[in-house]
Amino acid sequence: MENIKDLSLPELKESVVRLGLKPFVATQLAEWLYRKKATSFDQMTNLSKEARRLLPQHFVLSELVLTQKQEAADGTQKFLFTLSDGKKIEAVWIPTRSRVTVCLSTQVGCAMDCRFCRTGEMGLLRNLTQSEMLDQVLAIQRRIPDPPVTNLVFMGMGEPMANLKALLPALEIFYHDKAFGFSKRKVTVSTSGLVPKMAEFAKVSRAKLAISLHAPNDTLRNELMPINKRYPLRELMQFCRDYQKNSRNWITFEYVMLRGVNDTDPLLKELIALLKEIRAKVNLIPFNPFPDNPYKPSTDATIDRWTEGLFAAGIQTNVRRDRGREILAACGQLAA
Repeated sequence: MENIKDLSLPELKESVVRLGLKPFVATQLAEWLYRKKATSFDQMTNLSKEARRLLPQHFVLSELVLTQKQEAADGTQKFLFTLSDGKKIEAVWIPTRSRVTVCLSTQVGCAMDCRFCRTGEMGLLRNLTQSEMLDQVLAIQRRIPDPPVTNLVFMGMGEPMANLKALLPALEIFYHDKAFGFSKRKVTVSTSGLVPKMAEFAKVSRAKLAISLHAPNDTLRNELMPINKRYPLRELMQFCRDYQKNSRNWITFEYVMLRGVNDTDPLLKELIALLKEIRAKVNLIPFNPFPDNPYKPSTDATIDRWTEGLFAAGIQTNVRRDRGREILAACGQLAA
């Protein structure tokens, strides 16, 4: 039987009508599935007896199996989930004073092979389904109902742009006021730079865009991020300029700071020049070490110097300090 959470909202309405039920039942279902987090059709008490009889005959309700949960000293919690085929993914719950963010995965593993990312060592095993993305948030919300989740970032395992078929309808469910009801301003999708897929994404989604940059020239970016050989900086930055002609959104550029590799003063100047025509925000991310990786994080003095230099150039800059590093839950450390 089909997983009901793999249906887009329009498909949910079509399926309900096909069963002979009224169209408004689709709205009721969305509320029960995503807002009230029901785990069975019997819990959906405002549905008719006929609806509660028919629905289990045609659909199943999925839940992720929680295999392990770890908590860091800063309150960050990492969830290891086992999928129906036995494969595993990780998601992270990140609390701060002003928001609660869930970092979601979109694939089992990743094919991008960025040299500083632990997920890339897995290779790509498969894409996640729409329901597996939605169920990550539901599983975490059931276990930590308070404080409520305010922000979503698709920065976990996988390259989101390589799984648009499941990502785009999942985003619509995350946004819908009868489902999860997240603000579009509080949902961010990260990418390593699949330019054609980014263009496809930009045509239909208003989620905020974060680009994993990590180097201001092709030579270094080719070394750190093999995807740059397919879509070099020239193409990537042209996309950014075209994107901002049709969008008010700023673009966030993620930059992992690797000691002696991409954090020199000449490279800072190159980065400023690269971003001069873009409404850009830069997140400087001290590298989060993991076993058998040769890189080291930049020093605090270097990060401070880069922050000051970017601000002086008029570029809004944040330093994303590690959250959950000791449980391998920080940026670039997820590997199930």
